[in-house]
Amino acid sequence: MTNAPLVKSRRVPAVRLGGGALSEEEAIGRRYDALRKWQAWFFQRSLTYLVVVPTVLGAIYFGLWATPRFESQANFVVRGVTTQRMNGLEALFRAFGIVRSQDDSNAVQDYILSRDALRALEAKLPLRAMYGRPEADIFSRFPRFWLGDSFERLYWYYQGHVSVVPDSDTGIIKLKAEAFRAEDARAIVTELVAQAEKVVNKLNERLEADTVRSAEAAVAAASSAVLAAQDDITRFRNQQMEVDPSKSSLALLETITSLSADLDRTMAQIVAADTTAPSNPMIVGLRARADGLTSRILVEREKLAGTDKALAAKVSQYEHLTLLKSLADKNLASATASLESARAEARRQHVYIEQVVSPNLPDEAMLPRRIRSVVTIFVVCAGLAAMIWLISVGVKEYRA
Repeated sequence: MTNAPLVKSRRVPAVRLGGGALSEEEAIGRRYDALRKWQAWFFQRSLTYLVVVPTVLGAIYFGLWATPRFESQANFVVRGVTTQRMNGLEALFRAFGIVRSQDDSNAVQDYILSRDALRALEAKLPLRAMYGRPEADIFSRFPRFWLGDSFERLYWYYQGHVSVVPDSDTGIIKLKAEAFRAEDARAIVTELVAQAEKVVNKLNERLEADTVRSAEAAVAAASSAVLAAQDDITRFRNQQMEVDPSKSSLALLETITSLSADLDRTMAQIVAADTTAPSNPMIVGLRARADGLTSRILVEREKLAGTDKALAAKVSQYEHLTLLKSLADKNLASATASLESARAEARRQHVYIEQVVSPNLPDEAMLPRRIRSVVTIFVVCAGLAAMIWLISVGVKEYRA
């Protein structure tokens, strides 16, 4: 940039060393040479400041200073009872009792990377102390010296050290956590899996509650109807002083039948006596007996039917109440069966977390990937330098 004035072409006559003026072609050639020298100088400086220096600093940091980090991993699947259309790998996993539920898998993944999971994790583990170990370098530990230690900063730091990688073919979810100590990394993964299981259990409870709520309401309503019908029957029995009017009517019918049979026998005896011995004094007694039986039958029939206080009206009212009670019992039985079916359906839709690989305790720090990090810095800086150089060349050529 200090040689930028060389690029501009001043409309003054060029002078040779011998005192003669330069030709227009020679002036253009010298300006072009000056431009080329400026480009070479800028490229050298950009290569030094934008590529070499960051790469060297990155090599020093990642090679000598960056604190090693341990990574623990656990593999699990969200297994459901329901079966779905599966490919070959899913069918193989189902043979071992592993069936994935895509929606619930996504919910579990989102939860693990959420603020709720971080709050639950921080309540169980000294997370800030784990991420701020004294052996960690100032660029790796939490909090970063140029940032605060608020919960949002912790959440941002947490997202950079916990990852959830699903496998779309098998449904296996790989949960990884980084920490400066091996036991810290395993503790974080173990607690996250436990929290995920709690979330799945809550989802199951909510699903079961939503599924059986209406069925339970139907059972409650049917139970209330049964109790009300039973109360009506009890009230009727107390008012009429009859336990079962239908049975009382049957007893009354038996009485009337027995009296009618006695009346028929008495009348037969009267006819026989009139035929064989019309003057027999027993005929008067038989006739009196027949009149008494007839009067008794009429009285009993009046008890059975004919008035509002007769048993027929009571039987009709009682049968109406027992019919309502029977319908209420059937509704209760149907509602109870529906409730059991709803509970079975809810249990069938339950999902579970099945651990395929338990959280491991790493015996060697595999992070950071030092060579890859240095190469990444070099490639990015080289690309940036090349971009700036191309833009500068274009600008200078335009000005020339």
